Amino acid sequence: MLTTNFIERSYPPQKVERGSLIFSEGNVCSAVPFVKDGVLKVYLISQSGRELTLYRVLPNQMCIIAMLTAYSKGEYPAYTVAEEDSYVCMIPSEVAIRWFEENHWWRSLFMRVLSENLLNLMAMLNSMVSESVRERLISYLLSCSKDGSLIEKTHEEIAKDIGSARVVVSRVLKELEREGFIILRRGGLFIKDHEALSKRADRARL
Repeated sequence: MLTTNFIERSYPPQKVERGSLIFSEGNVCSAVPFVKDGVLKVYLISQSGRELTLYRVLPNQMCIIAMLTAYSKGEYPAYTVAEEDSYVCMIPSEVAIRWFEENHWWRSLFMRVLSENLLNLMAMLNSMVSESVRERLISYLLSCSKDGSLIEKTHEEIAKDIGSARVVVSRVLKELEREGFIILRRGGLFIKDHEALSKRADRARL
């Protein structure tokens, strides 16, 4: 019976250190990553060099783009990097394809992960079209933190996640700090008052 335990026994998790690149654009997809622990980030790089985060592969999920690329026998269309130290099962493409065709559990998992990521991506694209950088940034910060907790993200990483430029994100973060909503720290920031920032976001949408 195909389960996460079976996957881990058959294809023992390999440690992938933070920042390690698993796939680059144009690669042949010989294996499909399945995350046991950690997080993988899948992103695009535009011609101007700007990164745009598409989605993250979380524990007990496979990389859906790797699965689609393996199935179509095409070239990998994005980049995948370990966002933190991770343990990843690398399932040979021919095995992952056979599971997709023959195993209900694997196929259902793929469809669930695909649906979640597609809906999240559509929401992100909608916000990029309809919301200002300030609104997107506030929403992002609120989703990343509870009252008083540290958000360990650089300005560059935040910019990539919300589809903006680092210099713009830095400017808006400094504005929010001057207004008393956040405290900037090296390599991260604190939200001083989660409720006040949430109300500020609601007013911005009116």
